[in-house]
Amino acid sequence: MPRNFKGDSAMSGFFDSEMVRESVEELNELQKELFESVMSLPFVGEDGKREQLDLMRKFLEKQKLFIFRMSLSDDPDAVRMKEKILESAQLFGLKRGQGINEFFRVMESQIDYLEKTLDG
Repeated sequence: MPRNFKGDSAMSGFFDSEMVRESVEELNELQKELFESVMSLPFVGEDGKREQLDLMRKFLEKQKLFIFRMSLSDDPDAVRMKEKILESAQLFGLKRGQGINEFFRVMESQIDYLEKTLDG
C-alpha cells in the first residue's frame, strides 16, 4: 500500500469521508509499526515473532477492507488510488491478471505458513 497518502490535497469525494480518513490513518500507523518492528525481528523470540505475524495479519485485513471500499466507489481519486495500490502489490508478488483477492489469499497463506513454522 502506498505510504502516507492521507495529506494529498488533490483528493476529494471518497477521501473526504471521516471513515475513510480514519482508515487511512490506521493503515499508515500499522504500516509504520510493521516497518519499525521488522528491524528488530531477528533479535526477538517466538512471542515477538508471533506478535509480528499478528500485526501483519491485521494490516492485511485492514487493506482488504479499504480496497473493497475503494472498489465500490466511482470517485476518480479512489479509482486512481486503487490502481496505485495494485501497481505496488506487483512489487510483492501480484501477477499481471491476478485479482487482488487471490493476492490476499496468497499473503494470508504465507502468514499461516510462518505461524506453523513457529509451532513446530
